Amino acid sequence: MNIQLKTYLLIISIFIGSFTIAQPNIGLLYSDINVEDGYTLFTPEKNTSTYLINNCGEIINEWTFAEIPGLTCYLLDNGNLLRSGRDSLQIRDWNNNIIWTYAMNSNGLKQHHDIEPLPNGNVLCLITDLYTNTEMIAEGRDPNSLSATFKLDKIVELQPVGTNSANIVWEWKFIDHFIQDFDNTKANFGIVQNSPELIDLNFNNGFNNDYTHCNSIDYNASLDQIIMSARHLDEIYIIDHSTTTIEAAGHTGGNSNMGGDILWRWGNPQVYREGTATDQKLFKQHDAKWVQSGYLDDGKISVFNNGGNGISLFSSIHLIEPEFTGGIYTKDTGKFKPLNFDWSWNGVILGSTVYESKKSGVQSLVNGNLLICETGIGRFSEITKNGNHVWSYKNPTGTAIYNQFDIVTTDNGIFRAEKYPLNFIGFIGQNLTPQGIIENVNSLSDACILSVDIEENSTENISIINPIRNGILQFNNNTNYNNIKIIDLNGKLVFNHNDFEGNNIQLNLSRGMYFLQLLNDSKREILKIVVD
Repeated sequence: MNIQLKTYLLIISIFIGSFTIAQPNIGLLYSDINVEDGYTLFTPEKNTSTYLINNCGEIINEWTFAEIPGLTCYLLDNGNLLRSGRDSLQIRDWNNNIIWTYAMNSNGLKQHHDIEPLPNGNVLCLITDLYTNTEMIAEGRDPNSLSATFKLDKIVELQPVGTNSANIVWEWKFIDHFIQDFDNTKANFGIVQNSPELIDLNFNNGFNNDYTHCNSIDYNASLDQIIMSARHLDEIYIIDHSTTTIEAAGHTGGNSNMGGDILWRWGNPQVYREGTATDQKLFKQHDAKWVQSGYLDDGKISVFNNGGNGISLFSSIHLIEPEFTGGIYTKDTGKFKPLNFDWSWNGVILGSTVYESKKSGVQSLVNGNLLICETGIGRFSEITKNGNHVWSYKNPTGTAIYNQFDIVTTDNGIFRAEKYPLNFIGFIGQNLTPQGIIENVNSLSDACILSVDIEENSTENISIINPIRNGILQFNNNTNYNNIKIIDLNGKLVFNHNDFEGNNIQLNLSRGMYFLQLLNDSKREILKIVVD
C-alpha cells in the first residue's frame, strides 16, 4: 500500500473516529489501518450459526447447525469447518454440507470447552472424567475435601471413521499423574515438592469436586506436545503426545521418556510446593496456546488471564516464552522458567476496562497484533503490541439477531474468536465474496475499506469522468458491477445501487469529496471522487 493510499485511509479513519452521532453498538465498532488483514471465525454461544467475517464485519461464509456450540470451532486446511456442539462433533464443508458427525454423549464422552484438530485429521477433545468419593479416597484424596462426584479431565484423540463413527486412538488422564502426602498406604504417596512432574491431589484450591476444570487445549506439531489450561489450579501444562496410551498412563516412554507426566507447568508454583503467593502469575486463566509457526511471536504461549493480578477487577493478556535445553524444560530455584511474562497488557477498550471473570481468550496474530475475545459482552478486539486499539467487533446475535441500537442483553456471548490470515491454505478455491453484514445496518461497515482489496485506482483503470458534473456519474464505456456505493467523509453511506449495468448514474449529492466503491465478484475497487 503506497503513502498516498494510506493517506486516504487515514482521512477516513479520522473522520469516522470523530463522527459520534449514532455510533454502532453491535457489529463493527471500530477499525483503523493497522488492523491485521484476515478473516475472523466465531460461533455465538446462543446461536446455531457459525460466521466467518472480514475486517468490515461482512459475512464471508456462514454455516448453520441444529444445536448451539459446545464451545469452539476451527477451519481445517481443506476449507472444512470443525465444530463442537452440545452433544456432538461435526465437520461441514464450505457449502455447509455435513461431512462427518459424531454423537459424543451417546458414546459415553462428555466433551466440554475446547477441541483441537490435528494434522493427521484426528481431533483432540477435552472430556469430563468422573469418579466417586470411594475411588478418590483410594487414590489418596483427603475425605474431608470431598463433596459429591469428583470431576477431573482427560484427553481423547478421535479418529473420524466414515460419516458418523470414530475410533479412540490415544488417551491421557489426570488421574494417572497425581502425587499426595496425605495417605502413606497409597501407591502415589510421596514428597510433592520433589515431583513437579506430578500434581498434588490434595492441593487446597477451593474446589472440592471440580478439581482441574480444563478450558483449552492446543497442539504443537513440531514438538509433538499438548498444552492445556487448568482453570481451577491456576496453571497451564505441557505433556508429551508421542507416547502410546499405555505410556501416557505411566511415567516413562515417548520422546521425553516421561510418559504422560507433566513436562512443563506454569502459573502457580505453590501447587507443587514452590514459591509463595507473590510467585503466582495466573488467576483462573483461559485459552493457553502456542503462537503459530511463522508468526512474529512464533513459539511463545499466549494466554488470557481472567483474574489479572488476583486482586483488582481486571483481566490481562500475556505472552510466555518457555525455556528448555536439550529438549528439557528448565527451572530456576525449583520453579519452571520463565519467572515472569515475556509481554503483558491490560487496559481499556472503547471506554470499558477489559475484565471477564469466566471464559474469554486471546490469539497472537501474524504481525504480532493480538485478538482479544471478551465472552460476557460478546466483543472481540485487536490491539498492537504497543497497546494501541485498532479494531473491535461485537456479536450482533443472541437467540435471535439484534437490530442496530437495540438494547443487547447478556445472550450475545462468544467463547472465542480465531483470525485466519488471507493466505490461509483453506481459503484457496473458496468463494470469499462479502455477503453483507449480519445486523440490519452499520455505518462503519458501510465506510470500511479493506487494505487487501485496495489498489491505488485512478481514472486510467476505472474509466469514469472525474470530477462529477451535472450530478451524473459517467462511465466512458458500458459496464456492470454487482454493487456501487458512495461514502462521504463522515463515513455515511450516501448512495447504494445493486446489479448496475450501463454507462451513467444520476446522483443527488452535494459538492465535495467522496469515496466510490465498485464491487464486482470478489474484487473491490476504491476511488476518490469529487462532485463539482
